[in-house]
Amino acid sequence: MEPLARFPDLLRNAPMGRLVSVAGHLVDQHWGRYLSEHHGLTTAGMRVLFILSRTGETTHRDVAERSFVRPATLTGIVDTLERDGFVQRHRAGADRRTVQLALTDKGREHVQALFDLIHSDTPLTSVDADPAKKAVIREFLTELIVTMSDGEDTRLNPADQEPDEARPGGRPC
Repeated sequence: MEPLARFPDLLRNAPMGRLVSVAGHLVDQHWGRYLSEHHGLTTAGMRVLFILSRTGETTHRDVAERSFVRPATLTGIVDTLERDGFVQRHRAGADRRTVQLALTDKGREHVQALFDLIHSDTPLTSVDADPAKKAVIREFLTELIVTMSDGEDTRLNPADQEPDEARPGGRPC
């Protein structure tokens, strides 16, 4: 069955931004289920493991900052990771108030397995199996990420856009 057969008009005629949003949401859900079923992890837990794999032993506060969460929020994530044997906590020798986090052997094994999976470059669909199409998709997504991460995307605020006649061909971007 063709992928669009279930939702032919909804997907064929949907604006690009909506398609990206829905695709991102579905990929997040799929990845979350995979992490839970095969690794016993949440996406937040995976993020912590990857941070620790790059930094080595580091403080709870440092991991919270790198995860873009508050230290109190990270506590629950680390509780679960420690309970499941992925990380270990210990107090710093000089300052007993400082909590250090480190990967366990089990944590390192799961990080390596996830790293290998993510970097295997297995096509997600039949479309990105075609190298030419994959290059276009990569260019689009990269530009989208850069544009959306700069915080100043004027395309979402029509009042900030220049008049149509100023654009090549007089068309909106």
